[in-house]
Amino acid sequence: MGKPTGFLEYEREDAAKRPALERIADYAEFDIPPANLKTQAARCMDCGVSFCHAGIIIDGNSVGCPLENIIPEINDLVYRGKIEAAYARLTKTHPFPEFTGRVCPAPCESSCCLGEHENPVAIKSIERYIIETMFAENKIKPRAPKIKTTATAAIIGSGPAGLACADLLN
Repeated sequence: MGKPTGFLEYEREDAAKRPALERIADYAEFDIPPANLKTQAARCMDCGVSFCHAGIIIDGNSVGCPLENIIPEINDLVYRGKIEAAYARLTKTHPFPEFTGRVCPAPCESSCCLGEHENPVAIKSIERYIIETMFAENKIKPRAPKIKTTATAAIIGSGPAGLACADLLN
């Protein structure tokens, strides 16, 4: 849940963008993450019925995380400085948060209960922070199958869903 009064004490901080003329000279990231994402995670409320991780469709609109990431738990772990545990929780619902965290339109943020009256929690930035921290600390390792068979399967599509399917089949 983060800090019980965090949503009252801290404002949302969004990622800044590098200037366009600088970005066209390289292939580096163009987002500059907020300085303290632990503070952003502290903004997560104990809202009782959280919709950020619902992953449902209501009247044709996506509500919450379509991957059903348990966002309040992840935010609480980040707030408490338990990044490895947050990563473990994040990868229980999807094997590739390193790219979905970049391309996702973040419907979780528009479903955040705090967003009813304030700016919602910066969930997408928090997810990227977890991934970047784990890569920087060299803690992400390949997951090889315990038993290899001679069976083969074809996956149609190389997007996030196709890669997740291939990962599960492997």
